[in-house]
Amino acid sequence: MTMPSTPSEHPPPTIIALERLQSILDTQAEGYRRLLTSIDRQRDAIRRADLEAVPTIAEVQQKIVDRLRILDERREVAGRDLATELGLNPESTLKQLVESLPRDRGDRLLVRAAELRELVEKARHEQSVVKTAGDALARHMAGLVQSVAGTLSGTGVYGRRGMLRDGAPVVAGIDVTT
Repeated sequence: MTMPSTPSEHPPPTIIALERLQSILDTQAEGYRRLLTSIDRQRDAIRRADLEAVPTIAEVQQKIVDRLRILDERREVAGRDLATELGLNPESTLKQLVESLPRDRGDRLLVRAAELRELVEKARHEQSVVKTAGDALARHMAGLVQSVAGTLSGTGVYGRRGMLRDGAPVVAGIDVTT
């Protein structure tokens, strides 16, 4: 026979809302750590000019970003729910939420939010660096293709648009496997 539960056995709705928000922030932080790891892998693939690995890594990154987008929406809802539970405006800032919480719980929320902010900024910076490296690799590869095309065309003359002019077709082949 089960005993009826007393009200003290159940956490108040404010604690539930706070723990839900904290859990989402924790999950987001882990997601950004994974994103940073995949950005490092992508940078290494670009450095090695491993053109087969780059799209695979980009797919993984897209899945992580999609998941982070969903978590961000959930975080906004959880923040509004917590604000409502605290009797605040649902659009309250994190600072306003923290001011209405016991110090230890508020401090934990602030620490996680600050860590998440740092991870987001680092991910943005790292993605920018990788994008620049990827663009440089693409320009390099285009230059190589243009150089090979110029060599095979036999003209070696640039046209008005800065591209090598087409010459008479030369029947030739290049072994790029070695």
